Amino acid sequence: MNPNQASVLQDQLAGAIGTIDHVVIAVDGLAQAAETYRQLGFTLSTRGVHSAALGTSNHTIMLARDYFELLAVESPTERNSEWRRVIASGGGLAGMAMTTQDPHAARAHWLAAGLSPETPIKFARSVPRPDGSVLEARFEVVSLDEMPDTGLRLFVCSQPTREAVWLPELVSHANTAVAIRRLVLGCPDPERSAAQWQRALPAARRVPGGAGVTLDTGRHQLVLTVQHSGKVKAVGIDYAVADLSICRAVLERAQVPLEGTDTRLVVPAQFACNVTLGFEAAIH
Repeated sequence: MNPNQASVLQDQLAGAIGTIDHVVIAVDGLAQAAETYRQLGFTLSTRGVHSAALGTSNHTIMLARDYFELLAVESPTERNSEWRRVIASGGGLAGMAMTTQDPHAARAHWLAAGLSPETPIKFARSVPRPDGSVLEARFEVVSLDEMPDTGLRLFVCSQPTREAVWLPELVSHANTAVAIRRLVLGCPDPERSAAQWQRALPAARRVPGGAGVTLDTGRHQLVLTVQHSGKVKAVGIDYAVADLSICRAVLERAQVPLEGTDTRLVVPAQFACNVTLGFEAAIH
């Protein structure tokens, strides 16, 4: 394969399976989790209700180009078994959606890689607007069957109706958060986990240096650290913020004990629904 062909193939793969679209935090009690994240300075969407087949509800927390969601199970269904498993073990980071321009191409790549993707599913939720109109947020996702060495439910998610998801009033936050910077996972064997991640994410590239393994997915990083827990577990999200001093003031008002340094603030997991949150100044 010549360099031009390799470049075209890489662009095609990145279009099928790109970087982080959003991250799922599974919670037991959506109202309480929402209040926790409001106190931490995030702006939340109104509660969204998914289809009966999904059996879930959520609040999204929108950043400039990515987002995360607090997700609760309203009624047990076949499709929410993984979320229920995480909630039963205390809740926390449960899933990660990658951007895609073509969910069917993503599925084809995963099949070719010897993985087990599910068939694509489409779903939608209503988005009421202040003027009385109602938008429809539509999604199409393809999920992978459980991959224990990744520590997260992995799927791709198309966003054909971004105007109904990235609402203007939702992207400004008191803590000045603007983006997800990285996800942190504890792994018994970071090299083994990295191999599985790179199998699933063709555009991911290893970043040299540091302990463990760091994979760059484009705008984001996956940091695989050594943790002798017997299994891979996603433990934290790091955010870029526009103003770290304002972020510190917001978190101090929330009366959560802060850890970290002058350049990085850390909220311990027990104060953020079993997810360690890191905040760092955005790079301009």
